[in-house]
Amino acid sequence: MCIFTATTSCERKDLYLAQRGTLNIDVSVYEIQLEMLWGIDWRTEWQYLWDESLYGPIGYSEPSGVRANVYTINNARERSRYTTRNFGSDGGRVSLTTRQTYDMAFYNNDTEYILFSTDESNDYYYATTRSNARIPYTRSYTHYNQPDQLFGTFIQDLYVTDDPDAYEMRYDADGSLYYVYDVNAALTPYTFIYLCQVMLLNNNDNSGKRVTGCEGVSFNRMAGGVDLFTRITDSTNLVTITQEEPCPIQADRNLRLPDGTETVGDILAARILTWGMPGIDPLKKVTTRSGVSLRDSIHAGIGLTLRNGAVYSIEQDITDKIEQRPAGGVITIVIDAAEIPDSIIGGKPKPGGGFDASVENWENEIESDIII
Repeated sequence: MCIFTATTSCERKDLYLAQRGTLNIDVSVYEIQLEMLWGIDWRTEWQYLWDESLYGPIGYSEPSGVRANVYTINNARERSRYTTRNFGSDGGRVSLTTRQTYDMAFYNNDTEYILFSTDESNDYYYATTRSNARIPYTRSYTHYNQPDQLFGTFIQDLYVTDDPDAYEMRYDADGSLYYVYDVNAALTPYTFIYLCQVMLLNNNDNSGKRVTGCEGVSFNRMAGGVDLFTRITDSTNLVTITQEEPCPIQADRNLRLPDGTETVGDILAARILTWGMPGIDPLKKVTTRSGVSLRDSIHAGIGLTLRNGAVYSIEQDITDKIEQRPAGGVITIVIDAAEIPDSIIGGKPKPGGGFDASVENWENEIESDIII
């Protein structure tokens, strides 16, 4: 788990704290235990032989720095425009005024693809990614870049008092006296990892392997972003997030199917970073299948490469699987390769190639007043 300790440090004379103090941010980062997010059985469910030297880390990695957005709260409970401070993984200091209330949003600052936006009233702080125009097989809905890993926390109504009794007396290395006020908070994920493993049954015939690879794996109708204040994911901008570089097929493996059956088959995998399901706090919300509309159902699209070079798209509804794992985890999809028509496998490659994990009669709905 990513943890930081924020300590406010105000220099004082004998009887009072100075009117101007400092917020001292000490950042300590620890490995997020995937068992805490995904459940203790995820390693048993996950059957792809993942090589981190080839495919990168399977879980979260340590962020290199932290950003603090500091908001001043006035007597009318209005939030000021924020001031930003960036810190390394060791932390840093920011000057604050005592006898003042603050809101503070902390998140890692080493992201590449994430866009941040707010409104004039500073009622939210929204994170999303750009649409991915590089994908040539997009039809009536929009593919978005996977977000980077994002951790954060939002501290509300932090009052920096000038009462010396609220502070702990400490000494600097040079022996000078100072006073600190400790605030502890944990940076927890805003983005969630899904490990999608696709099991291919009956993939051998008299001519060899029917499916030889995978062009991409998409999750449709996922949240398009998150509000860093509330941790609630976007429920109006539903997007498709695609892993365009899935891991290769591992052939003729002993596999255990979701129903417990033992068999021999092929398996491929894709690690997908997402904002999670729409309209929930993935760390708190327990979702159920009841009441979910067709618009909110989530589908996986898999672009299978056939032995003749054609790309064959398969779609599966994975809503139940995602609901059971709102904070990420293992998603298993089983495909019977024998059901792919022989006429497609034996025919000529499709012109242009590329897979389109489209869902019929569905379009992205983007309803947003966000100012970027």
